[in-house]
Amino acid sequence: MTTILQTYVDRKPVDATDQYRVYFRVTGGSGEPSSVRSLDVNVTGPHEHPSKLAELLAIKHILLHSRFVGENRNGEGLILKVSSGCIKKIQKKHTTNADMIVHGRFLQVRFNGAVISTDRHFDWVKGFTGEVIDVSLEDCGDKPVKTHVGELHLTMHAVERFSERMAIPSIDRSWRRLAKLMTSGEWEVVKPVSPLRDGERRRTTETWAIRKGMANPVSIVIVRNASVNRVVTVMA
Repeated sequence: MTTILQTYVDRKPVDATDQYRVYFRVTGGSGEPSSVRSLDVNVTGPHEHPSKLAELLAIKHILLHSRFVGENRNGEGLILKVSSGCIKKIQKKHTTNADMIVHGRFLQVRFNGAVISTDRHFDWVKGFTGEVIDVSLEDCGDKPVKTHVGELHLTMHAVERFSERMAIPSIDRSWRRLAKLMTSGEWEVVKPVSPLRDGERRRTTETWAIRKGMANPVSIVIVRNASVNRVVTVMA
């Protein structure tokens, strides 16, 4: 089933603040668009293109932290029609904008298979009178995979290695398969927690083998620091 998410951002901030209003609607299997909704996205701080960043963050919030397009989905069967052309460039890794790179990695991994196009028709936004939801930067974070060894973020490198080793043709499908394995497989420690480098205690590394059923195990390498835990590579 195809799902279409349309977004449009006002280029001017809301009441001369650091908030930008992003309108969106969703078209699902029925073919009928949903009612128009909007988010006031806070992009406090200096940014090269704050309105474009606001649209990217709104998309991230909708896909990862709401149920408007369904839960636990990836990019398969998803179409994004956006008002900022640079969002498509993020997915294709054709941008040098630091803000967009940092906050847009979800489009390169979990939603790599989504079809992104720039829409020039926004008549559907006119006359909007609905509720506006305030969204902060903290509401738009990358969503980790919850496992029994903690919450883990999957890096692009790890998903690419898993895709290669398991011969899965798409990155977003590989993300889903790896995430499911991590939440439902049996874990066995291969290399226990140790400092990433000699004398450095702030970052640690560990290796686990994950098995599901009779299949061969998949080994993952985790790097942890005080703020985030990442799966940095996969060996199978």
